[in-house]
Amino acid sequence: MAGKTPRHLLFVDVETTGLTYDDRVITLGAVELDIEALQDGADCTNTGHLIFNPGRKSNPFAAAVHGYDDWTLTFQPDFSTHAEEIIGPFERADSVIAHNAAFDERFVRGEFSLCGHTLGPARFDCSMRRYKTKYGRPGGLDKVLAHMGHRGRGKQHGALEDAWLCMQVWLWLHGLPVPEARDDLLHPPSNWVEPEMKPLRNARRVGW
Repeated sequence: MAGKTPRHLLFVDVETTGLTYDDRVITLGAVELDIEALQDGADCTNTGHLIFNPGRKSNPFAAAVHGYDDWTLTFQPDFSTHAEEIIGPFERADSVIAHNAAFDERFVRGEFSLCGHTLGPARFDCSMRRYKTKYGRPGGLDKVLAHMGHRGRGKQHGALEDAWLCMQVWLWLHGLPVPEARDDLLHPPSNWVEPEMKPLRNARRVGW
């Protein structure tokens, strides 16, 4: 592989309430990767998966992807609750990588800004753009996975799962060993708060 390979990489993905500049982050998935440990065959990854109350309703198309209803999200913590915890991995990474990185970077920087934190000059890189450069054609994540011989995702998928798949794509593009999927990629976010039972509409009052 040409050029010097950064040692500490952070692969990220966000699921959001929609695509506009007023939309917010619902989940953040991240995989920290130590390249030297990967090449030595040692334990090389550390994962994080968090969910947030976005403070607004989701676009129905976005909700069909992330799978969380608006009622459930009102019980989750705000992004600001975890901002100091989240910003560390971004700032210590040699490179932050996402599939369609411009989207993820815009939302991540926006969330930090809204809660009074400034994400420093973290260098974002895009696995989708690198795929297009190498193969001369655009490639959404599912198309790239198919090219790799992997099955695509279902209609509903999570941020940590996508961050891990982004890592697999980036390593494949660079001719590096590709770790297999882990069992915990589809587990609930680590800060998940169980919502209260949603009130029934038009429930008939009984007794007093």
